[in-house]
Amino acid sequence: MEVGDFEVGQCWNDVVDVLCAGITRVLLYGPPGTGKTYGALKLGTTRGVSERLVCTEDLTTGEITGTWMPTGAGKWEWREGPAIRAWSSNSGRGGRLVVDEVDRASGDALSTLLAITDSVESARWRNPETGQWVKPGPDFSVVMTTNLEDLEVLPPALRDRFPVAILIDRPHPLAVASLSDDLKGPALNGSMGEEARRVSLRSFYAFDQLRARLGAERAARILFGVESGRAIIDALSIGSLG
Repeated sequence: MEVGDFEVGQCWNDVVDVLCAGITRVLLYGPPGTGKTYGALKLGTTRGVSERLVCTEDLTTGEITGTWMPTGAGKWEWREGPAIRAWSSNSGRGGRLVVDEVDRASGDALSTLLAITDSVESARWRNPETGQWVKPGPDFSVVMTTNLEDLEVLPPALRDRFPVAILIDRPHPLAVASLSDDLKGPALNGSMGEEARRVSLRSFYAFDQLRARLGAERAARILFGVESGRAIIDALSIGSLG
């Protein structure tokens, strides 16, 4: 499979094929800056809204399922969190929930995520405002991401909910489409300069933006330091990036 002049990596073909096969619980793992979140949000989504949740050590249950919010005059209103919105989007059929950096979730948040990502037959949640039990729609799917490369450190119960785990070792061509042409190939390879230094997609985008205003040499120095920046500029000057 190709996008423009670039071939889509096997990892991304696997992601699309798995999602199209009806797998609704997928874990994407691998080094940062390869577009795991981009793929999770964009690939194989239903017509429902894709909701994103970024895990931290301080993530609370309220940030996942929802919380009471003041509306003035001493009144409070229940606001659904991203997980419940994903359960019920698309007229109740469900959408996509993207859970980033799941390895950083701990405590009550992890317990809530285990409940939210359980099978459609088992998952349910009681709305504290109405008292009604809510279940995920039939089209609800979850894609979790982690920068870990050793999945053995994840809780066994979480891994069990995500039997399909795909190593993402290169960006998707669509994720680099807005870069300047001379950076698209290196961004897909994930490296710049003679030292083949690993560079994330975010750094490629920052370099592209900065060099348009500050020039390539200064942009490279600011982002990558003097020595690495010089190697990158040398590679650019002879058209040998990547």
